[in-house]
Order: sequence, then structure tokens, then C-alpha cells
Amino acid sequence: MSDPQWVDRRHNAHRTVPLQVLCLGLSRTGTTSMTDALEKLGYVKTNHGKDAYANPYEREMWMDALNAKFLGKGQPYGREDWDRLLGHCQGITDAPHYLFAKELIEAYPDAKVILTVRDPDSWWRSVSATIAAPSSLRRVNDWVDQDARELHELGDLTFALLFGTENWQGDEGLCKARFAAHYDYVRSLVPAERLLEFDVKEGWGPLCSFLGKETPDEPFPRLFDTATYQAKMKKWESAGVHKMLTKLVPVLVAGCALIIYFSLL
Repeated sequence: MSDPQWVDRRHNAHRTVPLQVLCLGLSRTGTTSMTDALEKLGYVKTNHGKDAYANPYEREMWMDALNAKFLGKGQPYGREDWDRLLGHCQGITDAPHYLFAKELIEAYPDAKVILTVRDPDSWWRSVSATIAAPSSLRRVNDWVDQDARELHELGDLTFALLFGTENWQGDEGLCKARFAAHYDYVRSLVPAERLLEFDVKEGWGPLCSFLGKETPDEPFPRLFDTATYQAKMKKWESAGVHKMLTKLVPVLVAGCALIIYFSLL
């Protein structure tokens, strides 16, 4: 946790910018594209799931929040806790943020709410090929990399809570039902004038109109599609194998040297 790029906000409840946009659509509904779009519209920082998973301090706080809300371990997060975790952000998207839709909507009553929507069949195909796809090298990465292990622990808990089971990956019916239930739940939490249901295929128009922003003179972002996700995972897994070999080769060389030494005695 000594990497200087990671800011430790665990003991600082100061909010530096107002939280103005809560994007509460599920993963694989264009949340990465939305993150980039909101920042292009001038929102200082949009906290995406990749931020939550990558920053070890944020991972710790999200784990605390999940344990408190769903497992009864610790104190549920209130406004001061959210300011501590998200005080540098004007927007949020993706997991595990959307598991706290009610808490965030209540903590930030002036924030506008966006639900990134997607056809359930298309969404499930994307989920099946990305976050639900089995990884033969995951255990390798977890063994050689503490960050990977902690990241997976947070991701596993997040999706187990979202779908109601640890074994959700192959259950299309269950996942689609939980998908629909989440969207209905968020709709029930906010008045219509505070909510935008938005398909990223619609482009800048509806989003800018809802947020009161001028339309940028550039295409709407199209980021992190299935092919990009899969390529990134392959690269990450290869890096894990390289780390494993880096650890094992000196051990194997030393072992061989000892065997040769004792065989010559």
C-alpha cells in the first residue's frame, strides 16, 4: 500500500467538490463510457469501479461498507463516511457503488441520478463473456499478487451480494431477474425529474439535456467493449504468469544446485 499514486482518504472526511451525478446502472451497461463522458462534460472526477478496485485504501473502505450493510459487521456508512471515500468526486459509476443506491441518493439529495440501461439479452451476453467468464490463471495471479487477491475478494463479494449467491455466473435467469429488480428499485427511490434512464447508444443529446451541459464537439465515448475487456484480461493474466516465473526460477535454480552438490558428495 505504499504506492504514492494511491491517496489514503480513510481518515479525512473533507469534501473538496460537490457530488453531483450518481450513475447507478449495473456493470456492462456502458459505465466506463459514462465515466469518460462525465469527465468530458467537466465533472472533476468520476469514481468508477476500476478506481474502487485498484486503490487499496478504497478497497478497504468498500469492503467495510459492504460488510456493514449486508453482513452486519461494523457501522453502516453515513454522509461523513461517503465524504471520506468519495469527497474528491463529482460523479460515481459502476460497482460496488450501485449496491449503495439508497444510501447515496439519501446522502446527496441534490445529485442527479442516471441509470445506464441495456437490453437484458445483450447485457447477459456481455456479462457472460467478461466478468462471469472463468479464468484459468486467476489462482496464479492471486498467489503472486496481493493486489490481485484483494481485488478479487472485493469483486467476488460485490457480485455475490448483487446476484444473491456466490454461484451466479451460469444462471442467466437469476441474473436477468436481479438486473430487472435493481432497476425497478432505483426507480422507486427518486422522482422522475431527478432520474435519467440512458442508453449510451443515444449519444450526447439526452445526457447533456438532463445535466444542463453543452454538447461536446466530439463523438460520445465508446470504451471497454467485450473485445477490449478480454484483451486486457489476457494481458493481466500473462503478467501474473511472468511474476510467478520470476518467483519460481530462483527457487528452482537453487534446488537444482543443491541436488547437484549433494549428488557429488
